[in-house]
Amino acid sequence: MSSIGTISVKDINFARDQIKRHIYLTPLEPSPQLSHEFSAEIHFKLENWQRTGSFKLRGALNKMLSLSEEERNVGVVTASVGNHGLGVAYAAKLFGIPGKIVVPEKASPAKVKALKSYDLQLIEHGRDYDEAEEHARELEKADGLIFVHAFSDPPIIAGQGTVGLEIMEALPDVHTIVVPVGGGGLVCGVAIAVKSMNPAVNVIGVQSEASPAMVNSIRAGKVVETPIEETVADGLAGRFVTELTLKMVQDYVDDVVLVSEDAIKKAMKMIVESEHMLVEASAAVGVAAFLEQKIGATPKCAIILTGRNVDVTVLKRIL
Repeated sequence: MSSIGTISVKDINFARDQIKRHIYLTPLEPSPQLSHEFSAEIHFKLENWQRTGSFKLRGALNKMLSLSEEERNVGVVTASVGNHGLGVAYAAKLFGIPGKIVVPEKASPAKVKALKSYDLQLIEHGRDYDEAEEHARELEKADGLIFVHAFSDPPIIAGQGTVGLEIMEALPDVHTIVVPVGGGGLVCGVAIAVKSMNPAVNVIGVQSEASPAMVNSIRAGKVVETPIEETVADGLAGRFVTELTLKMVQDYVDDVVLVSEDAIKKAMKMIVESEHMLVEASAAVGVAAFLEQKIGATPKCAIILTGRNVDVTVLKRIL
């Protein structure tokens, strides 16, 4: 079980060699409170400690490194709700690549402020990620730019999959790995990496009930448009997944579960209070799944905390 479509564990290992000098090897730390509460050994993969504050840097770096010199000179355009844009902006600055980032008009103020510190042109357009992506695609054609997809692109997925390699090396006898899911790039990359090393490991995705695009598409057996309700987990919100990520989830991911907005807020608060770590709501959905008992604890579990870029007003409200 080493490959699927155009992505294999070889691609993920290559991505790690490409990006390792530019990222942090984030720790896998035990959670005393969750471990006690669920009588299991539960660890957090601390991608909230990653440069730019999110795992998204991994895929962005790998994609930018895959571009030819001619493509780099042309420049890039991307759509993002924030964290992917920050990864692309960081990589673009690192490699001297010009470009544009389109974010929804209601994107997190914290992420927009961070994006404004980079040289790429920031454009606020559309009511959600999908409308921002439509506008970015228009700019791709009009300006001749290279489009960098937030989650559905082999180099992006391979870059995100490096998180899975690191978990398996730090905790080789892990039984369950829990992964937040929006469009599915992270869970696909992690699942391909993990299953290639040990097919018996359970890889479980978690989405908010307010934006269940992946779960609805799994149930329908095809990509379906899913309305987005109000959600604190803005980084996971989107009306569509893609055929590529859906197929990988169907083939490699053991389950995708839904959690309530209340559980996400409680999980976020618990992580701040008990673990003394800052996470955004999208990063807390794995803990929420345990709190709502959507996932049963196995002897050794790893939960990926995907990012820390939370707006201070949201944090105050939740705390």
